Amino acid sequence: MSAAAYPLMLDVARLRVLVVGGGAVAARKVAGLADAGGRPTIVAPSATDELRASIERLRLVWHPRTYHSMDVDRHHLVFAATNDQAVNQRVADDARAAGALVSRADEGGESDFHVPSQLRQDDVVVAFSTGGASPLLARRLRERLATVVTPGLGRAARRLAAVRAEVQARWSADESRRRAFWFDLITPEFLDLAVAGRDDDVEQSIRRCLSQS
Repeated sequence: MSAAAYPLMLDVARLRVLVVGGGAVAARKVAGLADAGGRPTIVAPSATDELRASIERLRLVWHPRTYHSMDVDRHHLVFAATNDQAVNQRVADDARAAGALVSRADEGGESDFHVPSQLRQDDVVVAFSTGGASPLLARRLRERLATVVTPGLGRAARRLAAVRAEVQARWSADESRRRAFWFDLITPEFLDLAVAGRDDDVEQSIRRCLSQS
């Protein structure tokens, strides 16, 4: 994919997604989509135990057969994740003809999008890509980011989502006061507390800023 690729976040819960393939790669794609709220349809003659477990647990639609060109119809995203390059090419061609975006799991051709490496803690999602420059670089970068994108940070973000509604209700007519609240609260020190998982101190900071009304 071009270095000028445009990064974005997709709400896959709103999209019709198809995964063609039943192996380990397809299982990872389905798991990642499910983690983000997606409910992909799967087409594959067989499926790994891991993929079958996901299908059963999430009650996903699985067509246990070979791929048909009509399978891509009315889908927004299509993942060509078989171990057959010719099938992946056919899926990609059909998907594009039907107006869908396609991602190929093999190296046989260009994809319209790639799923970047990511870290997820509740509502905090960090996605990154090295453009294929070095798998080891991506691994090291992920390790470094994991020291910041911690479970504590995820909990803090979830708490702030609730605080946002309270702040909006309290100062609904005063945008400047709302902005001042957030700048007072979310300081580098607050971020350090969140990353460290010091939930009580995070809550104390929130209460302190709310009391200054």
